Amino acid sequence: MILLIAKNTVQEGKQREFVALAKKMIENTRQEEGCIYYDLVADQNDEQVYFFIEKYKNEQAVEYQCSTDYFRTIVPQLGALRVKPSELSTCTVVE
Repeated sequence: MILLIAKNTVQEGKQREFVALAKKMIENTRQEEGCIYYDLVADQNDEQVYFFIEKYKNEQAVEYQCSTDYFRTIVPQLGALRVKPSELSTCTVVE
């Protein structure tokens, strides 16, 4: 299994817009066969920081998600709302 943790630092005042777009990503991604879970969480210590927590069956499921039309449409829109590029950690689930 593959776990992705993507840290997003959102521009001040753009949080609602970011979350609205993220909800579209969440709805679509959760329907994919290879997706185990996909959540957006807010940092309790910094209102501008959000994390996508994603778990997939395998690398092919991650590749599929990245190739979808909705991913290619929404991710650039999310990027325009961040103060810097997303910080992505790719992890292998040990247990």
